Amino acid sequence: MKSIAFKIFITVFILIALHVAPNGSQSDRYIDSVRALVENGSFVLPSDANPVDSVRINGNLYSVIAPGLPIILAPLYYIQQAVMSALNISSREVSNAVLNLVSNIFVMAPLIGITAVMMFYTLKDLTSDLRKQIWLVFIFVFGSLTFFYATSGIWVHNYTMSLVFIAFSLIITKKNNFAIGLIIGLAQLIDYIAVLPIFLLLGFWGYTNRKNSLNTLMKEICLLLSGYAIFLIGLMYYNYSITGSALQTPNAIFLQQAIQEGRAIHKSMFSMPSLASLWGISFSPFRGIFLYFPMMFLFAWTLIKKQDDFNKVMLFCYLFFGFTFFFNSTYYAWSGDSCFGPRHLVTAMPFIILPIVNCQLKYIKIFGIISIFINLAGVSTVPSNNVFTNIAIFLYRGLFLHWLDWIHKTILPQYFNINLSSVTPFFIYVAIAYCLYLIWKPVIAVARRSTSR
Repeated sequence: MKSIAFKIFITVFILIALHVAPNGSQSDRYIDSVRALVENGSFVLPSDANPVDSVRINGNLYSVIAPGLPIILAPLYYIQQAVMSALNISSREVSNAVLNLVSNIFVMAPLIGITAVMMFYTLKDLTSDLRKQIWLVFIFVFGSLTFFYATSGIWVHNYTMSLVFIAFSLIITKKNNFAIGLIIGLAQLIDYIAVLPIFLLLGFWGYTNRKNSLNTLMKEICLLLSGYAIFLIGLMYYNYSITGSALQTPNAIFLQQAIQEGRAIHKSMFSMPSLASLWGISFSPFRGIFLYFPMMFLFAWTLIKKQDDFNKVMLFCYLFFGFTFFFNSTYYAWSGDSCFGPRHLVTAMPFIILPIVNCQLKYIKIFGIISIFINLAGVSTVPSNNVFTNIAIFLYRGLFLHWLDWIHKTILPQYFNINLSSVTPFFIYVAIAYCLYLIWKPVIAVARRSTSR
């Protein structure tokens, strides 16, 4: 099992790194904060920062995002700038593109790899069918929205999803509660909205530990909250240093100012769900989760069919998705602006996968292949307002590597005076496919022998 887990990690890392893109529709908000932190030693945005999603407080411009991700990416940016300076490259556009690439290669890809391994071990406790375990792990990574948001620029959603699921896996196995607290605390530092999945996780933790003695329970609660408090206190200090209140975020001030100045379409961040939002994030070609991730049909089937092994893990998965879906439908920006699919549902991806373990393997393969095709189309194109547009472009153009196109159109002409008429990723895919075959060859051989018996 350890050998297979390692193969899963390497495979996920390679394929995520292969498909990284040098740009993203919301990367600027993170890159500007990273620049400010490294170059100025503060979170005050530079004068040339993108004014979108920023707020002016006491004469200074701040990003509305939580501080965790800029802090994590700051060392990468520092090293990157040192290397670029040594190469005499000063272009801001190139710098931003490189940070998009290296952040997803050296931070996101390993994190998703670890999450995939945790998914594998969690599935191992739910089924003894190795084929189901491997299929569902790779569908989770490459057939869901996880794939796009791990490769196409800098997004916070996969960081939150990964940390939440890793903490969930540790809760199931009743591992170190201090470590669980640290992980959910880090998720909170990275994403303000992580408070909802964290609240659900704490409820699940309480349920799984309900049979402990009072003394043991109090001890474990102290360990859990101690780990959580480390990052929570840091987040509260960040809020206080900018807004003057530990509980008021820059994002809240941003919305208040927008309402006061008449720029806000909505008077509140949350309201009762509308038919537009419910349809929009369920079945519409615009952001419908059932179209962007057809495995949802199997998830819905497991919910309505009778199950003999309906346990706490399955129940939590249904509740987690239900709360996340409802929460997204009440959010004023439920559509996610320029993105691929319902990005605010990315956190629920692993919890959609787990109950599908109760479906037959042939249906998992069918819906899984369709899901992988759709999300590969998303990764190979650019975000649109209709999933069928992405599919049509993908069918017309085929496999596409954004970083290769960027090197072809930007780096080679500007820095090496090389102009190529076209480039193709075909041979890169062939080489990667052969490497992956060598990695999985022993497992494939065992599977073939077991099938022939």
